[in-house]
Amino acid sequence: MATPIITDGSTDRVREAPRVVLPDNPKLFEERAARFAQLAQGHSMGAYLGLMAQVARAQQAALGSRAAAPVPASALEQSRNYGMPPLSAQGHARAPLWRDDLHDIARAVRAEAAPGVAPALDRLASMDEASLEAIADRVLSGTALDDDAAYVPFVGAALQVYFARQAASLAAADVSHCDVATVCPVCGSRPVASIVRIGGAQASLRYLVCALCQTEWHMVRVKCSSCEAEKGVHFLSLAEDPESEQAGQAAVKAEACDECKTYLKLMNQDKDAYVDAYADDLATLALDLLVDEQGFARSGPNLLFHPGTG
Repeated sequence: MATPIITDGSTDRVREAPRVVLPDNPKLFEERAARFAQLAQGHSMGAYLGLMAQVARAQQAALGSRAAAPVPASALEQSRNYGMPPLSAQGHARAPLWRDDLHDIARAVRAEAAPGVAPALDRLASMDEASLEAIADRVLSGTALDDDAAYVPFVGAALQVYFARQAASLAAADVSHCDVATVCPVCGSRPVASIVRIGGAQASLRYLVCALCQTEWHMVRVKCSSCEAEKGVHFLSLAEDPESEQAGQAAVKAEACDECKTYLKLMNQDKDAYVDAYADDLATLALDLLVDEQGFARSGPNLLFHPGTG
């Protein structure tokens, strides 16, 4: 029997499911590293996916190496009372901890990195604080330069660790009132992808996955995650025939919107229980090229990759 499409948030099961899921999984990046390593086997991008497995392992080590910085009480109050993300990626004053995370990640990856990766890591290690902060600002604002491309995966990885640690220190009640469904209720960033979950109260429900702090939040299915339109939403996959059985069984599809001409990938755990928003997104860059050729622009970033302007 086909999984029912849920377009209405009024059912009892949706009301019982958590609206916001904070990134408090202690093995978050360890599990991602395993997925990257699995996807790397025999893949045309195997070397890059293998590098990202190394990065994710370094993220896991960095995550547990230090405590979260205190979140200002005023930010939590604004979140509870006015629905403002308490860790706004643009307005949040980052603690120097993120640079410590970056240096830990760079050192760990440098120890086992291929020769072609080492120069970028060495340059990162020698950069002054102002230069690192400037790159971080560009990564977060989506304006990273082509000259930044070699640094983006490592700076992005460090920012993910820092913001995930901060997000995990919050309580769901602190971030449950954000009324803007298309951005993360914790940090205000766009999602990297969405996942239809299996098991428990979340079964068959779609959660958007934050590109930055790893928080997940519920959005009903078959609704554009960028403009919230329900008309003109359709799915594209790498299968040659979109109506074929192969297309129907694809674990990763692009959810494209004719109204705003954007897309975001939708991943279904019913098709593959181990899909990971970040790893499977990078492993399906061929799908991005296909959708881009059809005139759709991606609505959310993957901070472990710089697409360049070519």
